Amino acid sequence: MDKFYVGYNDVCLAVGRATLNLISHGEAPTTEAIVSILKSLGEVEPNEFWQKVFRFAADEVSKEQ
Repeated sequence: MDKFYVGYNDVCLAVGRATLNLISHGEAPTTEAIVSILKSLGEVEPNEFWQKVFRFAADEVSKEQ
């Protein structure tokens, strides 16, 4: 099984992208909304690395609830 390594900076970029996406659409960046956007980005992102980063970030943010 391949290991997946993600950096802190990658997670911060993913969460920042989700937050800006919400703000640009006039929505409040709540934890639930950020997790939802991260999961959505993980599904539509064409780059496999970033798919994994978005999914990982969604899991980590949801743990903090």
